[in-house]
Amino acid sequence: MRRYAAILASERQAGTVVGGAGESMAKATTERDEATAARLEAALDTLALACRILEMEGHASRTLGHAAMRDPEGRGFWLKRWGISFGEVRGAGDFILLDFDGRVRAGEGRRHSEWPIHAEILKARPDVEVTVHSHPFHGRIFSASDEPLRAVSSAGSWFPAPPPRYEATSELVRTPERGRALAGCLGDHFAVFLRNHGVVFCGRSIAHATLIGIQLEEACREQLLIGASGLAWSWPGDEERARRFGAAGKADSLDQYFDYFSRKLAWREKSDGPYV
Repeated sequence: MRRYAAILASERQAGTVVGGAGESMAKATTERDEATAARLEAALDTLALACRILEMEGHASRTLGHAAMRDPEGRGFWLKRWGISFGEVRGAGDFILLDFDGRVRAGEGRRHSEWPIHAEILKARPDVEVTVHSHPFHGRIFSASDEPLRAVSSAGSWFPAPPPRYEATSELVRTPERGRALAGCLGDHFAVFLRNHGVVFCGRSIAHATLIGIQLEEACREQLLIGASGLAWSWPGDEERARRFGAAGKADSLDQYFDYFSRKLAWREKSDGPYV
């Protein structure tokens, strides 16, 4: 916690007021900084947990994926550091603070080259707190298809309409221009396919983004399997899908499901060691 309190304190422009009032103000500021730092560190620890859950639930792809969280102080966003997998993210120390121009403001480690994905989505979507880019097996296969994602079962019902597909390029999104184009393609959705590449998803909270990612991969897997089966199949119409979406992803369900996956991960890590 001291590390994050020091980051906050270093950015304060302290006055030169001395005496009782000045000392009281300085003490109150320090206490606020420490409380803010504690909340930030706890949030980043939870984001680290979410990264490991995503690794467990099919989003592993060596060290290529990355997740980010909006900085609560408005300085930019905290991005998973380069060079480690989702399964190796152990806590707050595995994130670095970037401003929206990609400059590293705090933390240790290199930034991912596709940082503009997170910067541009967070700038365009004030309702979004967490963004993730990953390369799940079924999701990246489905990204090469022109078919819309259907609600084969409840997993697909987490999306009120088929997620859009960013088709401008299959190359890495390394520039703000490409990041803005991707954010524009995402629109008001919470997931988007990157053609022949992977997926990007986001959420109003850590739990929301995590569950969106899990359900997206499950929905892709279901559609690929039923499509490959050769069986005739159907899917809910728009109105039915909208009603099912209204019942999915409620706040109490998000917390319940996130806690379930946290317990599942804890059991897995206790039985098999860290999930990498």
